[in-house]
Amino acid sequence: MQNHTKTNLPHQLLADAANTLTRFLGVRDLPKLSHKTLQRRYGIEQADVLMLFGGTIPFGCDVAAAAWRRGVARHLMIVGGIGHTTQSLRGKFRTRFPDMDTDDKSEAELIASYLSRKYDIRDILLETKSTNCGNNVTYALAKLKEAAIPAKSLIIMQDPSMQRRMAAGFAKELKHGKDTTIINYATYRPYLTAKNGPLRFIRQYWGLWDIEHYITLLLGDISRLRDDTQGYGPNGKGFITHVDIPPEVEKAFHILNVSQLGTIRTANPAFRS
Repeated sequence: MQNHTKTNLPHQLLADAANTLTRFLGVRDLPKLSHKTLQRRYGIEQADVLMLFGGTIPFGCDVAAAAWRRGVARHLMIVGGIGHTTQSLRGKFRTRFPDMDTDDKSEAELIASYLSRKYDIRDILLETKSTNCGNNVTYALAKLKEAAIPAKSLIIMQDPSMQRRMAAGFAKELKHGKDTTIINYATYRPYLTAKNGPLRFIRQYWGLWDIEHYITLLLGDISRLRDDTQGYGPNGKGFITHVDIPPEVEKAFHILNVSQLGTIRTANPAFRS
């Protein structure tokens, strides 16, 4: 395990700060996806659509597959074209399955191939053209409309670093569709610790980012969620609805930002649309 030494700040302080951001960004509206929890919280036994986004790590595909096999939704959709996480996803699948055709495949196609191979899940609606978190939302909604699939309740599943931003994107696009229920369920939530050793993840998940990259993802999304001239809110780029960022989250962001363990990821212009 790598010993992270870029900062003089106590490593447990950094772990706690990262965990604060993970809890805030990696929204889960339910403790578990099941008929019982859906009924208890939303008064439904099934959502119309379970929507998995390609930005997640491969482990997240297993979580979505388990939920789908429990029957939590009537339709399964995978969303993701070719964007900044595609090469990483191709590499992780290729390492595990050397015979898997990953060349030129979109994230949705990669995940669909994996779900078919491992779980024999085949009846999947694919959106393969989106390139970023914003048009993930708009293209997904357009694809549902094209397929004439009702979308009164949507379970959205994304990497924890992007889950809250994805929800804010849906809230913006569905502002005139108040009868649509969005149910957030981040595919995993990786927590850090520095007790009895160096800074490390408490649990390893298949395909998990390294610590520096994960912190970079966390920092980048807090910056994007801000409702100022640089952020994605209504007072900035207007990609999402307003999001309140609590003081404890801002404090955690500052701690990680000065630690230099990660950087604030800038948007890649190659994937704009």
